[in-house]
Order: sequence, then structure tokens, then C-alpha cells
Amino acid sequence: MELCKCRNRGTGTLRMKRTTGILILIAGIVIFSGFVVSCCEPFAGVRDRPPVNVTILAINDFHGHLFSGQQLNNRTAGGAAILASTLKSRMNSSGSPHTFIALLGDTIGASPRPTALLMDEPSVLFFNEFADSGCPGDTDAESSRCNVIAIPGNHEFNRGTAELLRMVRGGNGTTKIPHAADPYPGSRADYICANVVWKSNDTPVFSPYTIRDVEGIPVAFIGAVTTETVGLEFPENIGSVKFLNESDAINRYVTELKGRGVHAFIILLHEGGTQEAYEGPTRQGGNVTGPVVSIVSNLDADVDVVLAAHKHGFTNAFLKNSGGNDVLVTQAYAYGTAFADVDLRIDPSSGDITRKSATIVPVYADLASGTVPDAETESLLADVGRSVSSMTTQVITWTQADINRTQNGDGESTLGNLVADSQRAAMHADIALVISGSSAGALHADLAQGNITWNDLERVLPADAYIAEEYGGWYSRPRVAARELSGDQIKEILERQWESPVPNETLAVSGLAYTYDPSRPPGSRVTEIRVNGEPISPGATYTAAMNYYLAYGVGDYAPAWTPGTNVTIGPADIDALIAYLQSLPDPLNVRPDGRIRRIR
Repeated sequence: MELCKCRNRGTGTLRMKRTTGILILIAGIVIFSGFVVSCCEPFAGVRDRPPVNVTILAINDFHGHLFSGQQLNNRTAGGAAILASTLKSRMNSSGSPHTFIALLGDTIGASPRPTALLMDEPSVLFFNEFADSGCPGDTDAESSRCNVIAIPGNHEFNRGTAELLRMVRGGNGTTKIPHAADPYPGSRADYICANVVWKSNDTPVFSPYTIRDVEGIPVAFIGAVTTETVGLEFPENIGSVKFLNESDAINRYVTELKGRGVHAFIILLHEGGTQEAYEGPTRQGGNVTGPVVSIVSNLDADVDVVLAAHKHGFTNAFLKNSGGNDVLVTQAYAYGTAFADVDLRIDPSSGDITRKSATIVPVYADLASGTVPDAETESLLADVGRSVSSMTTQVITWTQADINRTQNGDGESTLGNLVADSQRAAMHADIALVISGSSAGALHADLAQGNITWNDLERVLPADAYIAEEYGGWYSRPRVAARELSGDQIKEILERQWESPVPNETLAVSGLAYTYDPSRPPGSRVTEIRVNGEPISPGATYTAAMNYYLAYGVGDYAPAWTPGTNVTIGPADIDALIAYLQSLPDPLNVRPDGRIRRIR
């Protein structure tokens, strides 16, 4: 919107007409001068109007939890169909013509299996249901009129900045998945973020703020994401951007907008804290801990509301900003099990938020608004189910014989070698090292003779069970990585197969062959190593493909290298295996040496 625009609120834009009368000209100048003074005082002409009410319904850390199965306070809660019916019921009953939906980051990423397999597109489609005619996607839409405002969280960067922009702007890109909406339309939300800028020119990746004209009163929404993202993401995913201090970035635009007559500021912040939960409207007091406390304390004195996220907990409190003024701070758990219902009152004469309160509303399945799931959302979920089924039952190739994990006397297996070959091919590496056996981090199933589907390969290469257990259903596929190793380091990692205690797993290899003498002392049993047929050179550097945990120095086989140094992250393990299988002759033939086919 254009702030402090000189308008005669009763009759429209002031126009000065050409006149030949000196008195008329003088009178016109006097009137115009007085009008300019008046219009550049904030909100001239609205002083006698009653306060304006604004409602914000804020959802944080949804993480693609479209389907039911979540618990909150030992009750069934969440699920997109129930969340939709609850939100729509609240929107219809708010009594305020000014109701906004705020998405506070991690809307996508770290998602359950059905959503993750479809690249989180269904989550975006779900929240598009709440967008009104002012949102992108309508032919006459302008984002400055959109009722859905969103920020990225740290998990929005899980697949890199380019993929984040695709998720927002739309298009199928290079994806090879079935699309519930084809082509994928992108998000209809108005995305903002003040503290993520391009390294190349220091300009924001998204608009830092957006302004809504609420009955002639400008209300500013400013976004920011936690600077912890730098330590939570792979460097490859965020290599083109910088994360600035949250408070500093927010304050920069608060100062700018105050100079343009804005005095109502609402911050969408993907960072948070924790507090003991309670029911009902915001209470004074309450011990809030966590990063949000220091962030708020450094915010400009005019900041009124901070809608927080990231910590997956409850917050509904007043914290002090740098001017000692109360800032309403909310956070509504995670996974769509609750939302923050924020009620604001704005004084037209000053443009300030004069009253602010919130309630954290659980989305319980047994409440009246949740007992009738939203029909539009249920239709979307049915589409998601069909898309996932078509993807996971897809036939990748077929084999004339079983390909299994059964190890020979040297610890080699046909399946282990196949996976090692696929990872070496994916990373264009000299060699590959794959943990082979039956532990949680290794191969979990054989491939039976006949058709091989996506589901079959998923059973061979299970999802990251540790992450799924730790983070409440997050479906994570281990990634393939590559790093440089010296000849000495390769020998060291091979020697560890006979350490005391002996590791549970052996190593499947690709691109190298080695001989060993089990009668020799531990640490000296590997007697010869050849890389692609040539003797290994102890001081030479080789590129080795492996699971990203191994590449970062995690696990029994991590050799003596600096964790995280010279690591390149590649595709998901299952994507690497699919691509390799599809490059082989059809059907697959197991060779006498236990390999399908050596890559060149």
C-alpha cells in the first residue's frame, strides 16, 4: 500500500483545478497546504472512529502433519481435516472482517512419510485452502491484500534455497513425483522474511515485511527465522544466503516504517521459548525461557506482538521490549495440534495497538468443531493417498535371481555391493563404502526374484529411524555423501573391521579391492589395496562415497578425519539406488563375483 497518501477521505483523491481567479487560487493553496499537513500526520480524518478489531490465527511448526494420529494433553488432536474445520469455524465466528492466517515456519520439512515423499507439496496445497481472493493465484490478486502471511522456518531450507523458492513460486521443476495438483501451483501465502539475504548482494530473499490496510490504518507484519538455521542445515542447502541477527533485522524495518507513519507492528518469528501451559486468555507473569526472551528484549519499543515458533511448546505471555513495553508473545505447540487465536484492538487516531490478548486453542478431535472433518481437506488427503500409492508401487526394474544380504566368507554380499555401486555412481567417486549387515544403519531386506518396486527398495534402505523416533514421525531418508580420503585413511577404515570389540557390521565396497590376513595383529591385517585396479598410494587423495553419517564422522567406521570437512551431500540413498538400477540392463543379472555390474 502507499502510506500517507494524500486523500480526501470524504470525496476521494484531492484534485486542484486550474482557475483564473486569484482568490480561488489562494483559497486552493490554503486548503491544499492544510490538507498536506493533515495527511502527513498519521491517520488524519479517522480520529472519531471507533477502535478496529483484528484477529490473527497463528499456526507454527506444522511439519506436514496432514493425517491424524497426534496427541496433545493425552487427547487425539490435529490432522489437517480437523484443523481446517476448527480454523474455518473460528474464522466464521470471529466477528472481525479483518482475520489473518499466520504460518510461522516449518510448515514444510521434517514431515511424515506421505507428505515427505511428495516433497511437501500437499502441505502447501492444504494451507492454500484458506487464502482469499487477495492472495496470489487469483488473476487480479495482489499479495498486499492477501489474508495468509507466511515465513520460512529452518526446515524450509532442508532441500536448498532453490527448492524453497519452487515451493513458494510453483512449478514441477526437476521433481519425479506424482503431483496432487499438476503442475504444482506454489503457495498462495504472502511470504516475508527480513533476516535472510543473498550473499551476492545482501538483498532479502523474500520481502522483509508486508503491510495491510485495515480500514485506513497500516498494520505491518515483519518476518524473521532463527539464526540457528546455520548450524541445523547442511552447508550446501544454505550456501547462497546469510542469516542476520533477528532483532537487528526486524528493528531496521520497524524504524523505516515508523518514518512512514506505521505504528502497529506484528512480528512473525521462527524462534521461540517455553512456558508452563495454562488455559484461557493471556496472563500477566509466567516464566518464559528460551531465545525468544532476549530477541524480544532487543526489539524496538513500538513492537506489539511476536508470533513465535520453533520450540514446539506453549507460550502465551507478555515480555518486555527495549522500551519496557509489553509485547504479546505466543506459540501453539506443533504439528497442527493447536493454534494461537490472537485478538487485537487498534486505535484509529494513533494507529497503535491498544489491546492485545491471545488464547492457545487445542485442536481436539472430540470438540464440536473437530467432529466433522473438513470435506475439501479430506478430498486433498484422498489425492495424497493415491499419489503416494502410485509412487511406491511403481516398478523400477526386475531381476532374474534373488539379490540378498547373505555374506560370503569375506563379508561381501550381492546387495551390499549393489548399493555401494549405486552410491559411487551417484557421487562420481573413486570408491564407495557402505555398512552392510543387519543393524539399524545397514541393509534391512533382500530383493526377491521378479519385479522390484519403490516399496521394495525402501525396505532395503530404511528411513532414518533415529530421526523418526526423536522428532515425532519425521520421515528422513539418509543422504549419500562424498568426501576426500587419503590412502592411509582408507586403509584405517578397512582395518577397523577387525578392531576389538569387533564391529557388528562389515563394509561393502565399490571401486576398490583389498586382501587381508586374519592371522596378523589388528591394525595390520589389510595387506594390499587397489583402487580401480591400481595400487593405492598412502598419501594420495581419493573421493569416497558413503552414507552422510559416515562422511561426517559418526559411527564405528568413522576414520580419523575432521568431522564435516570436505563433505559434499548428494541425493537420498533410495534415489541413488533407483537411478543406478535404471541405468543397468533389464533384467538384472547377478554375476559370479556377486556384483550386478561394475560401474566404469
